[in-house]
Amino acid sequence: MADYDRNPSPYLQQSVSDNPYRLLEWTVFMDVLGPVTGKRVLDLACGDGRLTRILAHGGAAEVLGLDISEEMLDRARAQNAEGEAEAFPDKVTYAEVSAADATFELTPPVDIVTAMYLFHYAQSVDELDRMGEMIGRNLGPGGRFVTYTINPDYDFSSAPDDMEARIGFKYRIIDPPAHALVIKDFEVPIWQWSRTRHEKALRKGGLTDIRWHPLRFPPEQRHHVVGWAWYLDNPSCIVLSAAKPG
Repeated sequence: MADYDRNPSPYLQQSVSDNPYRLLEWTVFMDVLGPVTGKRVLDLACGDGRLTRILAHGGAAEVLGLDISEEMLDRARAQNAEGEAEAFPDKVTYAEVSAADATFELTPPVDIVTAMYLFHYAQSVDELDRMGEMIGRNLGPGGRFVTYTINPDYDFSSAPDDMEARIGFKYRIIDPPAHALVIKDFEVPIWQWSRTRHEKALRKGGLTDIRWHPLRFPPEQRHHVVGWAWYLDNPSCIVLSAAKPG
């Protein structure tokens, strides 16, 4: 996405902050994902490769990260070359491909498809459906899909005025389902699709066992719950999973 080519720094700084939101972002996603040892993984909308590196460190046999932002992919490759080359040589590769590409197909298909933020970049129902088909086309029988995405039930109008100060980002309502993610002077358009639309897109890709997983803090970090009740009562994101029948 061109927005990430122009000014990715505020987004990248926020994504690696020590804000407790990072716990909410990763805890349920990783629990639902489960072990990846020996698995081949396709990571869609991979950005600067945060998740691809986690998957490689977690024992994945191969990880392919796809993104349409050349700037983000360059940063992913640079980070891997600088600090991770010895940790997982040749395990992680990247390519500039859209997650809505109608022709991209891996042979053989992968065991797992992941995406930290994807479906809310679909600008139309057709594009959302093509994402679902892309996932299904590249996921082998018995494979799993896990994504972290905008919560279809999130009430944008109820967000506190100081949301960015509390959490590191905020949203701007444009013309629902169109909104914008705002981080300092960085802004990118997003779309809030319904649960029904998400599920139809995944079914178009041949996926079943579609489940929604609410966010939570890990047990050892439960002390954050009281201070974060404002967000947990109206979470802007949620984890979504599905499977390809074996």
